[in-house]
Amino acid sequence: MTDVTLEYPNSWGLTILEQVADTGLAKLWKARTPDGNLAALKLYRKPDRGNEAPATQLLARWQDRGAVRVLAETGNAVLMEWLEGPSLGDIARSGQPNEACRLLAETARRLHAEPRLDPNGLKNLNAVFAPLFNCSFSASCLPPLRQGMVRALDLARFLLEVQNTVVPLHGDLHHDNVIQTVHGLRVIDPKGYLGDPAFELANALRHPKGMPDLVRQRAQTDQCIALYSDAMSVQPKRLAQWAAAKCALSIFWRSEGTITDDHEANLLNLLLRAAD
Repeated sequence: MTDVTLEYPNSWGLTILEQVADTGLAKLWKARTPDGNLAALKLYRKPDRGNEAPATQLLARWQDRGAVRVLAETGNAVLMEWLEGPSLGDIARSGQPNEACRLLAETARRLHAEPRLDPNGLKNLNAVFAPLFNCSFSASCLPPLRQGMVRALDLARFLLEVQNTVVPLHGDLHHDNVIQTVHGLRVIDPKGYLGDPAFELANALRHPKGMPDLVRQRAQTDQCIALYSDAMSVQPKRLAQWAAAKCALSIFWRSEGTITDDHEANLLNLLLRAAD
């Protein structure tokens, strides 16, 4: 993947202070605007912004629900307000994982409060998962991972066929995409999906990042399934099923199409057991 050139409209008048993150999809810089305020400049590697193309549309619709404020955008450049404070992932890693999970559930509940938002321009979950069904396995792929992936693919097909309710989704709502600021919880980095509300917090069962032992504890998984399904008003089993399907999708993305091995193979099988 090519590097990102530090280009943005001159009219923004930014003073670049430092690079603060590289997600693979984009790079993020801390900058100062002409009025002296801090801002976050996000530059995507792809002109179409990859799988975050609908993100700013959704952030605009969620302005009164805790989304980060977009100041300007053009092409592959997005300028947002600077958020000062720890992520919920930081809070979890500092020794308060239960509090972080509670705040994540609270965030999701607020984002998805009535009335529901305009779904136009968002990416359907069917399109998100479509590449997964073309995955293949190398000769050296161990049976537990192969069997787990096959089961997860069957689950994904089933879930996509029976999406009785379809709503706008953040699509990547987990601990490191929520910042605790002095003004409250703020949400960043949505994908901008459209689909089953039970999908929204499914990926959070793979988080907090950097705490692999915690997320592989069955008691922790069960506790979070109960907490997150209540926040989204969905059936716990369906959320667990989506969690397994999303874990399989992430394994597929990392494999670039041919499954050999993956560090989340054991997590996938834990989530499949929870889905049973």
